Amino acid sequence: MMAALAGLAVLQLGLAAADMRAAWGTARDAQSAHLLVVAARDMAGAMDAQSSQWTAAALALRAPGAALVEELAQRRRQADRALDAALDALPPLPPLEGARQRLAGVRQELAGLRRAADQSLNQSFPAPAISRAPDSPLLRDWLAGERALATAESRLVRELVALAAQDLPNPDADVAADALAARRDADLAWADAVTGASAAASTALLLDWRGATMPASDAGVAAAMARFATALAGQGPSGSELEHQPDPVAAQAALAEVGAVATRALDRWAAVPVPAPAWAAVAAGAPLAGAALLTLVILVALRQGVFGAVSRTARLMRDLAEGRVAPSPAPVPGTGRDETVAELHSALALYWSHARRIERETQRRERAERLLTVERKVLGMTAGRAPLSTVLSALCSGMEADLEGGLCSIVLADADGRHIRTGAAPSLPASFARAVDGAPVGPTAGSCGTAIHRGEPVIVTDIANDPLWLDYRAAAAEADLAACWSIPILAGDGHALGAFAIYFRSPRSPEGWMLDLARRASRLATVAISAERGAEELERAKAAAELGNRTKTEFLANMSHELRTPLNAIIGFAEVLEGDLRRAPDQVTNAGYAGDIVASGRHLLAIINDILDVSKIEAGKVELRERVCDVAALVAGCERIARGRALEKRIDLVTTMAPDLPPLLADDVKIKQILLNLLSNAVKFTEAGGTVSLTATINAEAQMVIAVSDTGIGIADADLSKVFVPFQQIDNVYARTTQGTGLGLSLSKGLAELHGGRLDIVSRLGQGTTVSLVLPSQRLLTGGIGDAGRISPVPGAVPSVALAPAVLAAALGDKGA
Repeated sequence: MMAALAGLAVLQLGLAAADMRAAWGTARDAQSAHLLVVAARDMAGAMDAQSSQWTAAALALRAPGAALVEELAQRRRQADRALDAALDALPPLPPLEGARQRLAGVRQELAGLRRAADQSLNQSFPAPAISRAPDSPLLRDWLAGERALATAESRLVRELVALAAQDLPNPDADVAADALAARRDADLAWADAVTGASAAASTALLLDWRGATMPASDAGVAAAMARFATALAGQGPSGSELEHQPDPVAAQAALAEVGAVATRALDRWAAVPVPAPAWAAVAAGAPLAGAALLTLVILVALRQGVFGAVSRTARLMRDLAEGRVAPSPAPVPGTGRDETVAELHSALALYWSHARRIERETQRRERAERLLTVERKVLGMTAGRAPLSTVLSALCSGMEADLEGGLCSIVLADADGRHIRTGAAPSLPASFARAVDGAPVGPTAGSCGTAIHRGEPVIVTDIANDPLWLDYRAAAAEADLAACWSIPILAGDGHALGAFAIYFRSPRSPEGWMLDLARRASRLATVAISAERGAEELERAKAAAELGNRTKTEFLANMSHELRTPLNAIIGFAEVLEGDLRRAPDQVTNAGYAGDIVASGRHLLAIINDILDVSKIEAGKVELRERVCDVAALVAGCERIARGRALEKRIDLVTTMAPDLPPLLADDVKIKQILLNLLSNAVKFTEAGGTVSLTATINAEAQMVIAVSDTGIGIADADLSKVFVPFQQIDNVYARTTQGTGLGLSLSKGLAELHGGRLDIVSRLGQGTTVSLVLPSQRLLTGGIGDAGRISPVPGAVPSVALAPAVLAAALGDKGA
């Protein structure tokens, strides 16, 4: 009910405002219309002056003389002044612009004709030629211009009346319109008479004009129009030469009577009082505003009656907010004896307190979410090895989003910890960042230098009056900085890496949540800086390790001659000694010893050769001597070398070649070394009675695949990653019974990669191992491999491939013997 009354009051006030606005607009339009009426009255007076000027012109033509010529000039000046004054008083309304422009154009054209007519009258006085030639072109043009001017004036004044009648209706508007229409007809007829045109039709029209809308007081317009028609018809007796000549005096008098009717109507219309817009608005809105006030009074009275129910509702709301339903609470002190008001105030205060608490909690959660977003971004950039300056700038920008008006920066302590360097200051003036860059760390070195020195936060709420900023006060004032809070960025061991600072442009003390935000930013900066410096240390350590490894490798590669030369001499002399001893029957035992020296030397030479080959590969000093190779011949040569060892261990060695394999462009010595290493390992780790298989084929990617499989001891999945590590041997019982340095597979892998290929290994413990040499298709001398060169999956199907002779001839020619 109270809401309905309040709505009614609001509605009444709205309607009152609407009525006041409408009344204001109507009164304002009426005032504008009143100005138009006054302007129309002035224009009617200008038309009267124009008629007088026409009369003077007619007299000057009929009876030339100095007095009439002077009168003509005087009346013309009066008419022009009256017209100018009326035009100046016209309001600037768009509907009138067309009429005003037409009138201005007519006046401009008429000015020249008037000057020509005046010059002709003055030159031919006392008997002007123009009076003796009424039909002359100059006379016709001049009087036609005067007629056009009268027409334009009449049109403008009638438009003024029509526009005023729209916003200020009045019966005199019709009277003025009819009188002005009669005046227009009379002016046109007079213009025709002066120019010598036939006036019969115009005279008949004027005699029929009655002015039916005229009131009794202005009924004389019809008689005036009749007299004007008589004056227009002629002034002399019958048969005289003046019988058909217009009477200018009588015509002017009649025109003046018609104009007087229009002037009186316009005077009465202009005298109608028009209220001021403000007063009209007040008068229109007063009734509804009074009704709205009455409604509000009733609303207040009803409110006092229903206040008890409101109080009970407020008490219940308070009890529910506190989680209990209690009896009537005690009144709030200071509210007087009105317990209802006290209870309502208490409930509202409680709800306000809860709302504030919820608002603060919401703000805290929003800040936490934004901070979490910043932390994720900074940590992601740190993990992605983004530049440290970029990471720190992102951290400062993220913190500034929560610190309204705060400008964040991070400074870094240099290696000796005695000076600070600007790490990031995205929002601080560049001049200030340059001023503090390189500043010393000390007990009075601003906020950041002091925080790094102390290892604890430094809060400066007013830079201008704080002694810590004595040396940097001018730079801070130039940058418009007034407060600075700095938190040291500490590493895990407690030494300072830098400082995180928050600047403000006005003196300010920190709030608790702001300091918490700064501490979290400091910890994030610690992570970013420590990660960057750790990465730098790791890079330095890696570079040092690579340098040491490269030095070792280059040393071994350079020691190839120094190691092999004496070893070859030992082997050579041992072979000579063995031969001599075997020829002496009593030196058989010593010959055996010499044989052992030869075998041990050869074994040691093989080991040294492997070590040197691995070292050369690591040093990048191995060069491939490529030639066109027959894969079948390579495989057959390796098979012959490995078959003797296989026969010794009673191992079956099987080779399978796909038909029509294309030639291979490779270093045949290196390929043989790879295959012999793979066959040697397979035979070495396969027990007696086992099988070693060597297959050569083309896979689906048109790559050459030479695989060596065995049924030996196999390799556990956990040990597969170790097989290509130099000097690494798989630790099992069988491996410890065999000789080897652990370089075979590592060397083979390096040689395969030199050819752009790879070694793949598949093994199952106790079942065997398969190692595949995969060479890229670019090393196959063929125009394209389809299904030919691959082992057919259908038994009995033998695929074939035709190698282009030109390709083979070119390859053999390029790599000839």
